[in-house]
Amino acid sequence: MRKKIWSGIGLLLVSFWVEHAPAFAASSDDYNFSWLDPEKKIYVLQNRRYRKAGSAQVYGMGGMSLGDTYRTVLQVQPRLAWWINEDMGLEVFYSHRMHNPNNVYEALAEGIKSGGQSPWIREVRSQFGVLYNWAPWYAKINVFNSVLYFDWYFSVGAGMIGSMVGPKTEDTDVTKSWKTQNLFAAYLGSGHLFHLSEHWKVRLDVLGHFYVANVFEGLSVSPKQAVFSNFATQVGIGYQL
Repeated sequence: MRKKIWSGIGLLLVSFWVEHAPAFAASSDDYNFSWLDPEKKIYVLQNRRYRKAGSAQVYGMGGMSLGDTYRTVLQVQPRLAWWINEDMGLEVFYSHRMHNPNNVYEALAEGIKSGGQSPWIREVRSQFGVLYNWAPWYAKINVFNSVLYFDWYFSVGAGMIGSMVGPKTEDTDVTKSWKTQNLFAAYLGSGHLFHLSEHWKVRLDVLGHFYVANVFEGLSVSPKQAVFSNFATQVGIGYQL
């Protein structure tokens, strides 16, 4: 009788161990999914650590314009953003741009000294616009053994550019020959918004402007309209209020 009792207890213990041993083995490793069917896939949705919905952000941006024919252009650009939710936001900005003749124009200037004529040059001196920002992707990356969270956003908007148009020669009275033109512009861009903390942010941004202007500016011929464009790369730091 005793043997039967002990045999029954032993059988129960063995059954318990067989059923629960895999669970105990996996308890030490939260990421051990070896007990699952190998054909199954597991997807983990990363929750946002830093949120921006319903908040205002101010930024100080600076960078270089790309593709100006005769000028090296640097710009500073303050921005004020408001995020309606985590995916959509509005932003206003103003750009102040500084122009210096580049190597292309210096080579052209040597030809002008020999009796040539300077082309008419358009310098975009300032920009103002309103942007709609859409951030469909939120992710995290490992940077030097620390996790960095960021949004990838796309921008579209409209505004105005302030430009100066005129020739550039040593014999030209700049104050008389150069004229101001304010033109409507469309904006298109993209960038990454890195969250350093709950309040401090860093941005990498590319923003382009598109406008319509006269191709034959300054010439006594029938005007011809064309679309001009230019992009600028920028980096900046911001603070979430």
